[in-house]
Amino acid sequence: MELYRVGVKLFCEAGHDVPLVEFIPIFHRWIQTRAIDGLLIDVADYSHITNGPGIVLVAHEGNLAIDEGRGRRGLAYYVKRPQDGPLETRLAAVLAHAAKAAILLAAEDTLAGRMRLGGSEIEFFSNDRLVAANDEQGHAVLEPAVRAVASRVYGQSGYSLERASEDPRERLALVARSQAPVTVEELEARARV
Repeated sequence: MELYRVGVKLFCEAGHDVPLVEFIPIFHRWIQTRAIDGLLIDVADYSHITNGPGIVLVAHEGNLAIDEGRGRRGLAYYVKRPQDGPLETRLAAVLAHAAKAAILLAAEDTLAGRMRLGGSEIEFFSNDRLVAANDEQGHAVLEPAVRAVASRVYGQSGYSLERASEDPRERLALVARSQAPVTVEELEARARV
């Protein structure tokens, strides 16, 4: 089995206090205007769940969410459908898609600059516990591809990489942190496949 259910999360630099419900009309507008690539379907409100998925823009290919997992707000994007190419290429494409969405969010008039996502920290995760559980075997599947993408966007020695949690009940996630500031615009350009 091959790992294809993968995702990334970009973290907030500003906008931690923006009420989650403010993202609902934004995501609905994105559906109407086809603001991002993919077959955009609906918006789901999980704002009642503490440290949960927040507000989710459901699409055929993958979901985009204002996510509050692990107690940190950010923008998460994860794919649900198989994609072509090696895992490294697919992860880079997922990252480029998330960065593009982050750029669009920052430009939203209704947020008036209150929401800003950074590019200096990226959580890469497996959303498939059967193929890549949060254990050493799963880590061995995900880690080489994450290193390749992190090296591409941050430079060979310009980042650190660590597991988000060793808890086998949580999904496998690796967090890359740049040693220098990186904007989402730079991230999108460097990640683009």
